[in-house]
Amino acid sequence: MTAVVLALTAGFVFGTHGPALRHGLTKVRDAELASFHCTAFGLLAAVTVAAAAGKLDDFRIEDVWPFLLIGVLVPGISQVMFVRAIRDIGASRALTLTATIPLVAGVAAIVFLDEPLRAALVVGTILVVGGAASLAWDRTRPEGWKSTGVIWALAGIVLWATRDTTARWLIGERDVPGVIAAMSVLLTGTLTQLAFLIVMRRESQPLTQIRASWRPFVLAGLGFGLGYSAVLAALEHGKVTVVSPLNATFALWGVVISALLLRRIEAVTVRVGIAAVLIVSGSAVVAATR
Repeated sequence: MTAVVLALTAGFVFGTHGPALRHGLTKVRDAELASFHCTAFGLLAAVTVAAAAGKLDDFRIEDVWPFLLIGVLVPGISQVMFVRAIRDIGASRALTLTATIPLVAGVAAIVFLDEPLRAALVVGTILVVGGAASLAWDRTRPEGWKSTGVIWALAGIVLWATRDTTARWLIGERDVPGVIAAMSVLLTGTLTQLAFLIVMRRESQPLTQIRASWRPFVLAGLGFGLGYSAVLAALEHGKVTVVSPLNATFALWGVVISALLLRRIEAVTVRVGIAAVLIVSGSAVVAATR
């Protein structure tokens, strides 16, 4: 029950993160700065959660170093891809596409771990492809649409698909609390993005840019950190096959919240809603039977 509640909580929080980030990007469209602020404020939220849970003493380098390495890729690199996807195709569409993560993980398990091909994977694939087709046929485009956003979303999925399985295995092997795992990945994610900004923008005063652009991303960043804390805490108590599909409900929440609060810039249509339902359902079928 704990894993279910935490996974559903993560799904809701991640669902609010996308629209909040989309709103911030209407103020500052710089994806790299937005990614850094979200991850940095996410780290602040994760540290706060860990402190409130009395787990800060469990942060020991000899235990958490694998999570520190994971953080370089997810969210260090993946968050930049996610932000670019939201900037280019909108929060509702980006979140709907990323809900395919359980399906990608299922396919990877068959290819790389010799898991059997089950009927559920075929059914889930049909549902996900149907949802993707519905999304592709939707000719209504949100404000600032760029087709490259689809590529950014798909590239991010490749990284995210490995996160839950790897984190679940490491948490079990090393007895690391989920909130400490979240804090660890967000720590190196923040440092990775900061290093990128300093190196790649050394001639354009990156620290000044950071100081001038943080306000629009406070809410999105805090939600990002709370979502990470919730999903990794859920993986501490439950299996990936339970947590992953429940967390994927972020797509439905993202569509609903975008339709309510960002109707003008998101252009949420019936097709987007149908796509979200089909993709989440297909991913859930795959994950629940692995």
